[in-house]
Amino acid sequence: MENITKKLNITDVERRLLLPENCLEDFRSDLEANLKFKDEEGRVWTFRCRASPGERSKPALYGDWFSFVREKGLGVGDVIVIISDKEKNISAGGCFKIKIKKSPSKHYQNE
Repeated sequence: MENITKKLNITDVERRLLLPENCLEDFRSDLEANLKFKDEEGRVWTFRCRASPGERSKPALYGDWFSFVREKGLGVGDVIVIISDKEKNISAGGCFKIKIKKSPSKHYQNE
């Protein structure tokens, strides 16, 4: 899996994080799985991943994703980067890394 960079939209912030189709294909053994993500502070989050059957499946993260969004103060326009740790076997419980890039336009609105 290549690193995934995604600018958050309203659906990502309020409902679920939709990822590019088939991006997690190598790491999921079925259509639902709990995946671990380590944030920049070292905290591990477990997000539920669900994908529809079929070739053009777009995985969606939900569950603790909403707690992550709230705790990190994420909003529309912020960017997340998901990094696969090639040294760890994701299917055996290894973690993805997740980084946040806050949208600079939000900082101007608060000043």
